[in-house]
Amino acid sequence: MGTPTPVRRLFLFDIDGTLITSGGAGERSLRMALQRYFNIVDDLSMVEIAGRTDASIAHRVFEIHGIENTPENILGFFDSYLQCLAEELPLSPGRLLPGIVQLLDALKANPEVALGLLTGNLERGAKLKLTHYGVWQYFEFGAYADDHRDRNALGPFA
Repeated sequence: MGTPTPVRRLFLFDIDGTLITSGGAGERSLRMALQRYFNIVDDLSMVEIAGRTDASIAHRVFEIHGIENTPENILGFFDSYLQCLAEELPLSPGRLLPGIVQLLDALKANPEVALGLLTGNLERGAKLKLTHYGVWQYFEFGAYADDHRDRNALGPFA
């Protein structure tokens, strides 16, 4: 018998409201993408955003506006959203939440800890946000809206 493999503890983090606040960049980017890609102006007041995955939000927006839920429409909308997000992040009054860097540093220093993301963001959106705020490199893996539209189904992906 060899040396037993050490057990690692898994810490999964959400992004918005847990690690950062984007200053509204995400929601503004969704509205901008809807206008740019589909030429539809909507304040998204009929769409529940908090706690939803980006995929679920897109599905609801498409449903409200009678947009066909095709792979081309989804891909085009998400590409537009991510472009808008890259533009909006530097213009927004967002920030890392207090104590996050110290917490991540302490956890990362522990070899028995694995850090991951479990978020409703698309992976590319998560990377944009966390790179902008300087903490993307802390996370080894993640479960994202790309993996499943239902946030409650993301756990097994992590």
